[in-house]
Amino acid sequence: MDYSVLARSYKTLSYEKELREMYCTFRNNPEFSALSKHELTLLINDDIFQNYNGEQVLKYKIAKEFINGQYVAAFEVKVKSSRTDFLVINGDTKSFEIKSKIDTLQRLAKQTADYGNVFEYNTVLIDKCHLSKVIKALPEFYGIWYYEGDEKIIFREASYSPNINSREQLSLFNKKELTTAFSTASIQTILNTHDAYAINCALKNMLKKRYNDRWSFIQDNFEKIVPIDLQFFFNTNVDPQIIYNIN
Repeated sequence: MDYSVLARSYKTLSYEKELREMYCTFRNNPEFSALSKHELTLLINDDIFQNYNGEQVLKYKIAKEFINGQYVAAFEVKVKSSRTDFLVINGDTKSFEIKSKIDTLQRLAKQTADYGNVFEYNTVLIDKCHLSKVIKALPEFYGIWYYEGDEKIIFREASYSPNINSREQLSLFNKKELTTAFSTASIQTILNTHDAYAINCALKNMLKKRYNDRWSFIQDNFEKIVPIDLQFFFNTNVDPQIIYNIN
């Protein structure tokens, strides 16, 4: 049974009837016809987590690592032409690029270079099948994590990026955020009047403000959210009871 088909077919916003028809077809079994949307979603989630090592599984596992701490975190943060899969901000910035079992490593060099320019600590979270190739491809300051079941394995801790670039950090701000932090939206003026430490601190403060409300929602509702839907709820902050039709 190809569980990648199930992962691609599942949509958080599917109506109950659509979800039931999709799952009954996938299972080639009509016995699920009496289940509610929430019950169907839980079954699909279990199937995906037990049989398919895709990106949403690893995103949930890494988010769970930081859910109870004094962190602000975010999914899919744009950096130049890349998007880091998961970002954690506290006293420092930690980026996580995810390479699941079904992912290729074709863009990894570009992605790791982009994140190393703007974030202090950077890690690749992989399926173990990628380990030997990733060791050869990554710069030494990059961390490498993977999971064996639910156990997190830190193969190598991240060290502070030697490639932090203030101009690239400022490119993460929008004009309003620049003006709020520096009283000007001119990147060149900011570079002329602020040192690298001040710009790095401003970046962390900005990212915390940008993502605080969305991440707080995830922290408050974590137990109500089905794991495969975690990023959807980060993006929307909709009451899970409404999405799952729970009365």
